[in-house]
Amino acid sequence: MMPKKMAHSAFFFLALTALTGIWMRFFPFLDEAQALPYDHLLHGHSHAAVLGWTFLAALLLYFHLTWEHLQHNKQAIALTIATFIITTAMFIAFLWQGYALYSIIFSSVHILIEYWAIIFVFRSLRQIENVPVIARRFIQGGLIALFISSIGPWSLGAIASQGLQQSPLFEMAIYFYLHFQYNGWLYFMLVGLFLYLLHQKGISISDRRLKASFVIYAIALIPAYALSVLWYDFGTSGIIFAAIGALGQLIGAGLLILALAQKRTSIGEHFGKRVRLLLTFVFSLLLLKSLTELGLLHLPFAALIYETRSVVVGYLHLTFLGFISLLALSMFQMVRILDGTNRLMKTGMTLFITGFTLNELVLFSSGLLSWTGLGAFPLQNGLLLMASLLLACGICFIWSDVFITKHAKRIEDIKEMKKAT
Repeated sequence: MMPKKMAHSAFFFLALTALTGIWMRFFPFLDEAQALPYDHLLHGHSHAAVLGWTFLAALLLYFHLTWEHLQHNKQAIALTIATFIITTAMFIAFLWQGYALYSIIFSSVHILIEYWAIIFVFRSLRQIENVPVIARRFIQGGLIALFISSIGPWSLGAIASQGLQQSPLFEMAIYFYLHFQYNGWLYFMLVGLFLYLLHQKGISISDRRLKASFVIYAIALIPAYALSVLWYDFGTSGIIFAAIGALGQLIGAGLLILALAQKRTSIGEHFGKRVRLLLTFVFSLLLLKSLTELGLLHLPFAALIYETRSVVVGYLHLTFLGFISLLALSMFQMVRILDGTNRLMKTGMTLFITGFTLNELVLFSSGLLSWTGLGAFPLQNGLLLMASLLLACGICFIWSDVFITKHAKRIEDIKEMKKAT
């Protein structure tokens, strides 16, 4: 079994993401002249979330599920340590100087670590015979999407060298990276690991629906990028690509949800009612995300969304904080890195979900009021700060549970050894 202490590296960055989130929510109440520049915090916050928490969470779940079959466990540990060190250095660099020399260097090194991870997982996956074919396809699809996403950051340097930082091309490169991160790498990887975990517990799912889900979603992934750049007028071809992408991702996600829904009773029997309800909420968020993207096909509405910062931030939080983070936390409970039955963990998840829900309600309601011309959302800044505090408290409780379950497992092992002797 993977050493549980490795999980702390992922939760460290989840906590950093929460703390920088609180810091940014305090900005409306601070004297900006005395505060750290907002864009420095924003860069640190987003990179800790994507390159720290979500990247390590996916990687560590893979290590945990395959640990007994890995032939190079030391390399897995080295990969985790390297990611932790470089991401921490990158986070500090962003806070210190924003998007500049050192943060760019560390970001570039992180991409090289991602390539290392891709090669490691591809090679080790070939040596593991008990991974179902469909789960293997999802994981491999995630690795390919992770590689494709790296084209975005590499192109930023070339674009900046031409003095085009303020051009639409620069923003397109950022959206390219984000799209293949959350719609590609993280979606495919986490779903693939989830299917593998269910297989390990003897829960078999309809291969026909899962194969159709994978093929349709994978085909739709590339044209779906057009959804992120509809704000730039690509004409009829752009709308067609966006429509194919949006419908394909919706159908692919829908088929996955239907296949999983047939096994909800078995999932509840193996992992408990609370995990089953949490997973229902998680995949409902995936469906909501996919339905939301369909609205972008109405160009006047899409333009309105892109111009409303609270809605863009709400969508990103819905994806990263909602579907991706909650799915990862669900799986951490399913593999017993987290103990979902104790009071500390229950409190942590309740606070996390409450903070997430409040955050989304305020952000999207604020956008709605802005569109209708009814003014600002009452107490918006205070409520968003409260949501960030709830999320941070929830994360602290959840992370504390890793220490407790580790200690409890050690006591159980000692008891087993005494019985054996």
